[in-house]
Amino acid sequence: MVVKAIAVVFITVVPAVLATVVVSNAIRDTGVVMSYLRVPQSFEVMGYSSEAATQQLLDEISILNKSSTAAKPKTQIGDAHLLEALSSIETPTGNLDLKSVQSLIQRVLGKTLIQISGEITTRREDGRDLTRLRLRQTPGRETLIDVETSQGPDGLFRRAALNLLEHIDPEIAAGIYWREYRDEENAMRLTAIALAGGYPDAEKYALNLKSFILASRGQAAEALAASDRARAMDPAFVGPEYSRTLALLAGRRFDEALAAARTGVERAPGSVNSFTTLGFALRALNQNDESIEAFKEALRLDRSNVAAYRVLANIYSSVGRSKEASETLFTGVATVPRSAFLQFDYGEDLRKNGRPHDAVGPFRKAYGLQPDNLVFVIALADAELSEGRDAEAFRLASIVKTRVSNGEKVAPNLKARSDAMIARLGNTP
Repeated sequence: MVVKAIAVVFITVVPAVLATVVVSNAIRDTGVVMSYLRVPQSFEVMGYSSEAATQQLLDEISILNKSSTAAKPKTQIGDAHLLEALSSIETPTGNLDLKSVQSLIQRVLGKTLIQISGEITTRREDGRDLTRLRLRQTPGRETLIDVETSQGPDGLFRRAALNLLEHIDPEIAAGIYWREYRDEENAMRLTAIALAGGYPDAEKYALNLKSFILASRGQAAEALAASDRARAMDPAFVGPEYSRTLALLAGRRFDEALAAARTGVERAPGSVNSFTTLGFALRALNQNDESIEAFKEALRLDRSNVAAYRVLANIYSSVGRSKEASETLFTGVATVPRSAFLQFDYGEDLRKNGRPHDAVGPFRKAYGLQPDNLVFVIALADAELSEGRDAEAFRLASIVKTRVSNGEKVAPNLKARSDAMIARLGNTP
């Protein structure tokens, strides 16, 4: 059986009560048995038992996968064949021992098992409470992930999930870094790993993503070449129609881009990516009404498509339909509340429409989801300052000042706010 998912199963083990998690790896052809995470007492007090913490980590992986808009089929939590096989096993005690579990997984998945264990620890440094999550693989005691954050349990699980997803499905992780975090460096790093890893079925997706990134840089010729290489690997793969469209747009070959986008729709009329790509091509040609309809169709196919909400709102705003822009963003954050960029866009829309107090909430959510993103730090600092929360505003402004001093660039639309905050910070006694 070919498994294209992460399958998660909890099993009681005799004689001790122990749970295991089974993760099938479609890329690496490896099954993983993972013990529940060990957690400190402070986590238990907050409601994160070993079981709850492990499930939260896996839930975060599932959320990341669902938010991905990659051309690659997404991983899913829960594999029906595996669950059916488990339910069919009977033992005299009604329980399963670990050996039975391993034999079952090897039989169902046809994979060699690797065991993973891990723990969460806490420490205090410079007045901050830090939490750290480590996962190790045996045999060999190889460290899979080792992440630490001051953002509390939720921030820790988000960071750890993405880190773990890099090992389980690097192409999906690369796409999330690129689309959800705008982190080009990590996206390209994982793309390079996939291309060097000798996994033929993964390479076409990695090349396609690389084409998108190159197009965003304006490297049209290189983007087109990467798209063509992905197509050559699998002529039936529709993804290169999307990357080709963006590469042609980067080269200002707008009519050819529109033709490529329409080909994508013809080949995959049920794909959300077909219509978002078509929407981008139409937008580049200033065919705004047609572009709006394309993005609406994308949202009909996938109500969680962040890009479609953001671009659709932007088009509405650019053609003077501000009410529809606001409604689109409101629907977006209601449907996909964990999108930091949608929360930011919604906050910016509220601020521009004379509702700065209401904008604070979305800015806080964006920052909470991606506290390392300088855009969200600046927006929240400015919002907190406008609300008279000087201590928090200056804390955030200090972060901005340090990062700008270290050479980090500020987005043009936020530079004036950033400069004003830094100047005000410098004048504060």
